[in-house]
Amino acid sequence: MKAVSRPVPASSSDRLTQALKPVLCGVDLMEVGRFEREVSRRGDALVEELFSAGERAWCRRRRRPAEGHAMVFAAKEALVKALGTGLVGRMHWRDIELTWPDGPVRPVLALSGETAAVAASAGAAKFHVSLACTRTLAVAWVV
Repeated sequence: MKAVSRPVPASSSDRLTQALKPVLCGVDLMEVGRFEREVSRRGDALVEELFSAGERAWCRRRRRPAEGHAMVFAAKEALVKALGTGLVGRMHWRDIELTWPDGPVRPVLALSGETAAVAASAGAAKFHVSLACTRTLAVAWVV
């Protein structure tokens, strides 16, 4: 008797796996003291270069603004790591903005300019971000 090869239908979990797009994720860890030193050295010009008006206001409301700066910057770094590009070409730090439309707990990433174009070409349309901070370190995860 000859063996006959027949196609085996994919299970539902295989079809689901095939339908899913790759997930992009990035993480960044930032020293809070680094921002305190850099702002002391370079002044408000650094803060204005890196952060939007809304981000600066959110950081100022914190007891230690440098903790906010470190968290927001870590989120921006985590995003460019998730995209796999770093900050290249015409991408700018202020193309990446964290907003808090649902209150102080759940930040949302909004992209503009070249950064939005790079994200769209990577197939990334929506991002989830999580921030955490201690007195010395800030961490951000972007998926």
